[in-house]
Amino acid sequence: MFSIIQNGNAQSWPAGPVKVIVPYAAGGGVDPVARLVSQKLSEIWKQAVVVENKAGGSGTIGANFVAKAPADGLTILMSATAEVVINQHFMQKMSYNPDIDLKPVTLLVKLPFVLVTNPSKPYNNASELIAYAKNKSDTVTYASSGPGTPQHLAAVMLEQQAQIKLVHIPYKGVAPSVSDLLAGHVDIGFAGLPTALPHIKSGALKALGLSSKTISTAAPNIPPLAKTPQLENFDLTQWFGVYVPSGTPNLIAQKIQEDITAVLKMPDVKDTLEKQGAQPGNMNMTEFQAFSRGESKKFSDIVKSAKIEQN
Repeated sequence: MFSIIQNGNAQSWPAGPVKVIVPYAAGGGVDPVARLVSQKLSEIWKQAVVVENKAGGSGTIGANFVAKAPADGLTILMSATAEVVINQHFMQKMSYNPDIDLKPVTLLVKLPFVLVTNPSKPYNNASELIAYAKNKSDTVTYASSGPGTPQHLAAVMLEQQAQIKLVHIPYKGVAPSVSDLLAGHVDIGFAGLPTALPHIKSGALKALGLSSKTISTAAPNIPPLAKTPQLENFDLTQWFGVYVPSGTPNLIAQKIQEDITAVLKMPDVKDTLEKQGAQPGNMNMTEFQAFSRGESKKFSDIVKSAKIEQN
C-alpha cells in the first residue's frame, strides 16, 4: 500500500480488495492476461485483486460497470479494443462515453492479427491475394467475428489500401469463423496470432501476413503486411488496456500504471506473454491517453469510410 493525501488527510491505498473487470467471458482474449497481471498486483499491493468477468454487449456491459463505479481506484477495467475505441463509432446508443467516463491508465499488451487462408487456396502471400482478388472481384470471401469487430475492420483496411472488393461473412464469435477458415468454407480472415499460430504450425492454415508493422518474436517467419506494395501503411492490432473511472485521482491512477508496468517487465510475465505473440505494453498515462485517442480516430475513419452501422 502507499499513502495519498485526500482532503488534507493521509490515506492508504488500496484500503481493501481491488476488482479487475474483464468485459468478456473467462478463458479468452484479455482474460488470461488480466489474471496473470492481477496475481502479481495482489502480491505487490498485499490485497486481494479479484478478476470478475462481466461479458456481453461487445464489451460494453463490463465497461459501463467500471464507468459507473466509485472513482477510488478499487475497480479497474482491463479491456479489449472494442469497448473503449471502436463501438462508440458505430453503435447507435451506448450507456457510457469512453472518452468522458473512463480514464486511460496504461497499455497491457499489443497482439497482432495474422491474415490466414486455407492451404488449398491459390495465393501464398498478400501480393498474390491482391492480384487474385482484382481478377475475381466480389468473389473472395472473408470471415470476421462480427460487424465492427477488429477482425472486420482489419479486412476493411485491407480492401481500402489494396483497392480490392471482398465479400464479408460475419460470424458470431472467433471460434466459428476460424472453424470455417480451417474447413475452407471461407477464403481468408484475420485471426489473433495466439489463436492462429497452432493451426499455422500444423499446416492447417496458411499465413499471408501480420497486421502489425513489426515482426512478432512468436512468429518471426510471418512478414508484416506492410512489407507488401500497396499496404505500406497497414498497421492494425488488437490491444488490451487498463482504464479506471474518470474521476479517479491521478495519483492513484499513476500508481496503478507504475505497478502494472513493473509487472509487465517481470521476466516470467514477459516470457509468458511473448510466447503467446503478445508485445507487453510500456506506456505512462500521458502516452497511453495519446495512444487511445489515435486509435479511436483510426477506427472512426475506417468505420465512417466503410459506412459500418450497428445492425
